[in-house]
Amino acid sequence: MAKLSYWPRFLLIATVLLVLAAAGIPPTFEQASPQHSYIVQAGSSEAAAAAVNGVGGTVTQPLRIINGVAASLDQTAVARLSRNPQVALHFDGAVQASGVESSPKQAGPRRGMPKGEQTNTGETVGTEAHTRDYLLYPAAATGANTLHNQSVSTRKTECKNEQVSTANGSQNRPLRGWGVTVAVVDSGFMEMDSPAAWTHKDGTTGTLVAETAGRCIVYRDFLPRTAENGNKFKDLKSYNSTDQHGHGTHVISTIADNRQTQLSSATQATPVGVAPQVNLLVARALDKDGAGTYSSVISAIDWVVANKQTYNVRVLNLSLYAPVLGPYWADPMNQAVMRAWQEGIVVVAAAGNSGPDAGTITAPGNVPYVITAGALKSGRYTESGYDELASYSSRGPTESAFVKPDLVVPATRTIAPIPDDSTLALQIPEASIQEKARVNYGIGTPAKEHTYFRLSGTSMAAPQISGVVALMLQANPDLTNNQVKHRIMDTARAAIDPATGEPIYSIWEQGAGLVNASDAVFSASTESANAGMDVSLDLSSTTHYWGNTTWDEATGNFELIDPVTGQTYVWNGGLRTWAGGLRTWAGGLRTWAGGLRTWAGSTDTWTASDSLWAGGLRTWAGSTAAAATSAATHAELLITE
Repeated sequence: MAKLSYWPRFLLIATVLLVLAAAGIPPTFEQASPQHSYIVQAGSSEAAAAAVNGVGGTVTQPLRIINGVAASLDQTAVARLSRNPQVALHFDGAVQASGVESSPKQAGPRRGMPKGEQTNTGETVGTEAHTRDYLLYPAAATGANTLHNQSVSTRKTECKNEQVSTANGSQNRPLRGWGVTVAVVDSGFMEMDSPAAWTHKDGTTGTLVAETAGRCIVYRDFLPRTAENGNKFKDLKSYNSTDQHGHGTHVISTIADNRQTQLSSATQATPVGVAPQVNLLVARALDKDGAGTYSSVISAIDWVVANKQTYNVRVLNLSLYAPVLGPYWADPMNQAVMRAWQEGIVVVAAAGNSGPDAGTITAPGNVPYVITAGALKSGRYTESGYDELASYSSRGPTESAFVKPDLVVPATRTIAPIPDDSTLALQIPEASIQEKARVNYGIGTPAKEHTYFRLSGTSMAAPQISGVVALMLQANPDLTNNQVKHRIMDTARAAIDPATGEPIYSIWEQGAGLVNASDAVFSASTESANAGMDVSLDLSSTTHYWGNTTWDEATGNFELIDPVTGQTYVWNGGLRTWAGGLRTWAGGLRTWAGGLRTWAGSTDTWTASDSLWAGGLRTWAGSTAAAATSAATHAELLITE
C-alpha cells in the first residue's frame, strides 16, 4: 500500500467555505482589511446579494454564473458571513496574464533546416518539420498555413444585426475558421482607426460590435471606467477598444491576424494567424499591468456564456493564470470555467509558466475538463538543434492528480503584433522584430501600424490551439467539446526515442504530445474525452473527481497505469534534458484524461502546510490575502531562459 500512503494525509482538504480561491482567504476573518473585495456564493446570485445586504455589505457586481456576487465587506460583515452556513466566502483574488519570455533581438528568426538527423525520406527527425525554413508566425507554428487554402464544406453562417445566424445548407470555403466564434478573456484589443468603426454600440453595457462581410468582432470592457484604465469616454460616440498592456492583442492576433505575408522564401503569401476568419468575442478583464481580479474574469466568462447562442461562441481562450490554493472544483474562477464547458464551449487554458518543476499547473489550467496548453521550444532556438519542451512550461500532475498539460505546441518566440505604446511593448523592446505592419482582421481597420513582437510562453500556446480548434469546428460543426478534446489529443504526436520506442518526456510534461492540425481537423473519431466524469454533477453536488496519478513514496516516482492498455507511465518529477541522438514526433502515446475516482473521506480542513505531492517540493503558497495578491500580481511577468 506504499503508493496510497500519501493520500489520507493529502485528502485533508478544505471545503468550499474555507479554501476556495486561487487567491486565498485570510487565516482569520478578523484580520481582513476594513473594506475589501470578496466573492460571496449562495443558492443563487440573488440569495448571495441578500446575504451581503443583510450584514451591511455592498454588492459591487452580480456573478450569476457561479450563483454569487462580488462585494465590498468590512470586518464585521466578513465575520458575520463566515458564520452563515448558507454562503461560501472567498477573497476576490488576483489574476495575471500568463508570463512571457522576451527573446534577444535578432535580424530575424533563423532560416534553414534546424540541426538533426536525416531519414531516408529526407525529413529531419526530431524537428516539428512543418515549421522548417518558416518565420515562426502562429500559422506556421501549428501547420495551419498548409490548411488555409484547402476548401471544406462549411455551414452557412453570417454575422448581421449583432448576432451570428446559421442558415440551412453549406458552402465551400477555405479552412480559416469561418462561422466559428472564439471568445478571448484578456487585456483587451487594439484601437480601431476610428470609434465609428464599431457599427453598433450599447450605451448601457458599453458593448461594441463591428460587422463586415458576414463576420464580426464584439468587444466589452469589464474594468472600472476610469482614466487610468483608458476607458472613460465623454460620450457613446467616442467609445473605442483599447489594450493598455498588449498581451491581449498578441493573443487575439495569434488566432485571427488575417494579414498575408510569405512565411518562407519558398511559399506564397498566406495569413499569419491560425484561424484568420473567425468571429471574435473579446472581453477586457486585465489592466495595463496584465492584472485583474477573480470577479472581473468571472464576469467576463459569464458574459461569454450568456452570449453563446447569440454569437455562436464555440471556443474560449484563457491565456491567464492564478496560483492554485485548493482543489480545482473549489475555486470560483474554475467553477465559471466549468460552467462554460458544461454549456458546450471548448475552453483552452494556458498551463502556466512555472516549470520545470512538477505540480506547477496553474488555475484555470488545472481544471481537468479543459484543454490545457503547454509550450515547446523549436529546434531552431535550441543548442542541440532538436525540439525541446520549454523549461518555463508548467508540468503536472495537478493538485487533484490529473495528467496535465494535454498538448504542447511551438510557442517560443511566436510572432504577433503588440500596440507600440502598451506596457508590454515598453517593457521588452528587445522582443520586437524588424517588422511593422497594419494588422488585418478583415473587419474594421486598426488605428495605426503595429510592431510585431517575438514572445514566448504558454500564453502563446493556448491561442494557437484555440485557432486549431476553430478550424476543426468549421469542418465539423456538430462536434461536442469532449469530442474536440479527444480528437486533438488522439492525433497529437509524442516525442519518442525511435531507438527504444519510449517517450522522451513524460505524459505530465508533454501530455499527448505535439498538436497535429491536419490530422485533428480531418479525424473521423467520435470518441469523447473526460471519460467517467460528469461536469454537471461536479458543479452541483459533493461528487468531485480525482485523477489517476499516484505517488510511490518508496521510489519517489509519479506513476499512472492506463486502465485500458495496462501501460505504466513513470516520472520522478525532475527536469529531463535530451542530450542528443535521434528523436521524432511519432504519435501513439495515449494519456488517460478521465477521472473514474472521486474525492473520498472528510474535506473539512485544508492544511496549507501540506505539500502538493510528497515529492513535489511545492506547498500551497500564500495563506493570506496580501501574500496571494502579491504572488499573482508580480510573478512571471517576464521569463528568461
